[in-house]
Amino acid sequence: MKWLACYDIADNTRRERLVQILLDYGQRVQESVFWLDADEDLLDRMRRRAQNAISPQEDSLWLVPVCDACARKIEAAGVTRVPELPEFYVV
Repeated sequence: MKWLACYDIADNTRRERLVQILLDYGQRVQESVFWLDADEDLLDRMRRRAQNAISPQEDSLWLVPVCDACARKIEAAGVTRVPELPEFYVV
């Protein structure tokens, strides 16, 4: 399944830690938005890592599922592009 991961992290160190985690599972498409392609097991592993990296009192992380039909309808404008996901990621 495809996912959008969006975050608002108050601390630079925690933000960089979360960015490195998200890069293990997908690619950055905006400053605080990542495009992920992960099954439930992989997503659970990423969730656990992410929850350990953020402060629940100060930070937020949204994981938004995107169905295949919706993913095909994504539009991008300006200096961006619709991401092309590789066959696999090495985690």
